[in-house]
Amino acid sequence: MQKLEFSLQVLKRVARRVWRESNEDNIFGAAAELGYYLLLALFPMLIFLTSLIGFIPNLQESIFHELRRIAPSDAMRVVNETIQDVVSHRGGGWLSFGILGTLWAASTGTAALIDTLNRAYEVRETRSFWKVRLIALGLTIGLSLVVIAGSAIIMLSDRIPAWLGQLLGISAGWLGWWTAVDYLLGLMLLGLATATIYRFGPDLKGRCRWMMPGAIFAAIAAALASWLFSLYLRFAPSYSATYGSLGAVIVLMLWLYLMGLVILVGGEINNEIEKLTCEPKPQ
Repeated sequence: MQKLEFSLQVLKRVARRVWRESNEDNIFGAAAELGYYLLLALFPMLIFLTSLIGFIPNLQESIFHELRRIAPSDAMRVVNETIQDVVSHRGGGWLSFGILGTLWAASTGTAALIDTLNRAYEVRETRSFWKVRLIALGLTIGLSLVVIAGSAIIMLSDRIPAWLGQLLGISAGWLGWWTAVDYLLGLMLLGLATATIYRFGPDLKGRCRWMMPGAIFAAIAAALASWLFSLYLRFAPSYSATYGSLGAVIVLMLWLYLMGLVILVGGEINNEIEKLTCEPKPQ
């Protein structure tokens, strides 16, 4: 009982510190800035992914299927239309110089994420511009591989109910609970990707690095915020009436803002836990 009370006190203390530091670091403004850069980098990132996996059947559809589980339907409509339009008009030299330019454009969002995470961790960037850009490129490629591998795993796992049903002689409908396994895999991969960003993104030389508390929070909060946002759009579809044909773009920007916000708050959580648990190293 005492351990439970102590844990609750620690959680309350961390929550108060995170709220205070989030306001002092202007996390909400930083999330808006990050959402803008993520919007610019989203389509190059998806085009880079589709270029990498064009030779693997059904994997592209699997990636978009998993993205539809998180993103609102209006946002996904803009993404689908844009990607289809770009892919249908791309030139023959796409897999040479074009893919390098696309990768560079996609890494701008990762570079902006590194900059905003430095604010959350209250550190000053001491690395050179080119080193930061190389880290951003490496993270972009690494996150792309995580997305591809995760989508392939989930795509293969979707076939397990049919295989088990055939093996056991039962209807695949009885194995509908397997959908929960897919969602759990998606959350685990999202947490892994976020932890990778926390590990290699901010300039944290000489500091103990907490990654998993913020990564777990970001993964769960991203799924919950996306679900609540989709629920709000379902019952209060006012964006089309207000913004007309730009309504879907506004929805996409708001969703990216929420995703950037939960990642930054996760960084604040890691930073505050580090302050409470890690002793500063001697200079």
